Amino acid sequence: MAESNNFYALLIGIDRYEPNPFYKDLKGCVRDIDLVANYVENTLNVPKKQIWKLTSPLEETKSLSVFRSAQQEIKPTYANIVQAFKELTAQAQSGEQVYIHYSGHGGRAVTIYPELEGGQRQDEGIVPSDIGSSDGRHLRDVEMATLLKRLTDKGCIVTVIFDSCHSGGATRGDCAIRGNENNLVDTTARTPIQ
Repeated sequence: MAESNNFYALLIGIDRYEPNPFYKDLKGCVRDIDLVANYVENTLNVPKKQIWKLTSPLEETKSLSVFRSAQQEIKPTYANIVQAFKELTAQAQSGEQVYIHYSGHGGRAVTIYPELEGGQRQDEGIVPSDIGSSDGRHLRDVEMATLLKRLTDKGCIVTVIFDSCHSGGATRGDCAIRGNENNLVDTTARTPIQ
């Protein structure tokens, strides 16, 4: 009987963003996630069915694009990231380890949760690849906290890495480390997800 692996991973890397006025394309985020995925699969021997990998690479050579298509990777849109969290939460059980790694832009936006944040506050969050679409949105701190709480409420042991700006104040207010151009706050009108 094969030994089961009690490790799950959600890996999100975004180099390519839909055109928008706030977030330029990045370099290296997808590479970092590819390296983490390789370690999780080949060193930790985690089965692929326990790994969610969402990436948005820059334009690539044809051969690498064909390889990525064969891997059937999922784009890191808002909806896909939330769906991956839901699937991961449904699969992982109490006492099992969950590793979440995000590499991409972090951002700030006018709050859509004034009852929680206060009317003049800003939400911080990660920036999905579809932020430039008409229904694009940030995955905000309040939403992320809810998604993570669902995992910990099940008794999962969760480790989270945010390689981004505005990642819960981890840089202690030093916004010069990495941010969007001119440290702008996204003021696009958006509605909360129900």
